[in-house]
Amino acid sequence: MTEIVSHITHRCHRFLGAVLIVCSIISCTPEKSSVQQTSSSIDSLPVLRTVGAFSGTDQDGKPLSSESLRGHLWLGSFFFSRCESICPALNTVQSSIQKAYGDRLLFVSVSTDPEYDTPAVMKEYADRFGAKQGQWWFVNMPIAKAMDFASNGVGLIPPSSPEMHSTRFVLVDTAMRVRGYYDSADTADVSKLRTLLAGVR
Repeated sequence: MTEIVSHITHRCHRFLGAVLIVCSIISCTPEKSSVQQTSSSIDSLPVLRTVGAFSGTDQDGKPLSSESLRGHLWLGSFFFSRCESICPALNTVQSSIQKAYGDRLLFVSVSTDPEYDTPAVMKEYADRFGAKQGQWWFVNMPIAKAMDFASNGVGLIPPSSPEMHSTRFVLVDTAMRVRGYYDSADTADVSKLRTLLAGVR
């Protein structure tokens, strides 16, 4: 009888040990809800085009290329520092988006006045809008490349002069695909963008 009880006790201990191991594995497995939410919030959008390779110089005088952005969700836009109307309004909106969702995506602002917007000028301009280092880049590239990037890259009307630039943001996914355009001057569009980013983790 003692041997039987001992045998049963031993098997119970083994069973309880197995249960504890399974529970530990389950508790240590990351929850999938946030990952699925990130995937669905972006994947539900249409793929509009693929962004080709591009490169430029940022506000710190360092190179920035499309390859350094690959694998990250990012928001693209165009500006020039001497603009006194559209650009300040656009970048004010972008600054508020950075504050709210800067941990979820990056920001790339390309100058349409590269002769004037040197890294030093862009640095001062970036500081005005609270651009965080490693999160929001202001980029200088030759005007021909900027026009090509605007038209053939992200699909906006090419800025033939500093005044001819877009008020729209371009949302680009981790695979360098354009997933949406959002007008910074349209509160409804900005609200849609905010709602989308709120679902990204």
